[in-house]
Amino acid sequence: MKRFLAVAFALLLVHSVAFSQAPAAKKPSWDDPFEGVVHDAKKIGGFVGDYRWLSNFFECRVEWEGRVYGSAEAAYQSGKFPPAERDAFTKLDPDGAKNLAHAKPLADPAAWETRKEQVMRDVAWAKFSQHPELAAKLLATGDRVLEETNWWGDEIWGVYQGKGQNLLGKVLMDTRARLAQARAAEKQ
Repeated sequence: MKRFLAVAFALLLVHSVAFSQAPAAKKPSWDDPFEGVVHDAKKIGGFVGDYRWLSNFFECRVEWEGRVYGSAEAAYQSGKFPPAERDAFTKLDPDGAKNLAHAKPLADPAAWETRKEQVMRDVAWAKFSQHPELAAKLLATGDRVLEETNWWGDEIWGVYQGKGQNLLGKVLMDTRARLAQARAAEKQ
């Protein structure tokens, strides 16, 4: 009986060690391709890989309303709050800015709903107009549909599992058209 208990204990120990060393499930990365991503002649769906720069989470200097942010996402998230509360966002990466904005209550949620799309337009314009290399890349997308296909369930700014308003994609396509108009005007 002692021998049986010793063997059973040894097996239990080996089994528990094996499971404790199993790799944890990989958390999806913002940069990894996922189901639904399409990059072809008609559409850029999913701002990953070669098109990561289209994402608001792409880190680049964005000056907006008198402050300098490390990404369009940080600038956009700061826009939910009064100017006196925005400085903290200038020091945050995109994830940190989004987390902070979601942790703070909005003073006037209805007012934010009415202005959020315009804030996104202003921030996108700031990003692309301040970075000629990004503006050139955006113009090089031609007339392809830009769709913020995503895996995290955003059906307002993007498209999740084939459903969504794709407001970010529409803002980016409008920004592309505005850049093209500005370039055409410069040539005249």
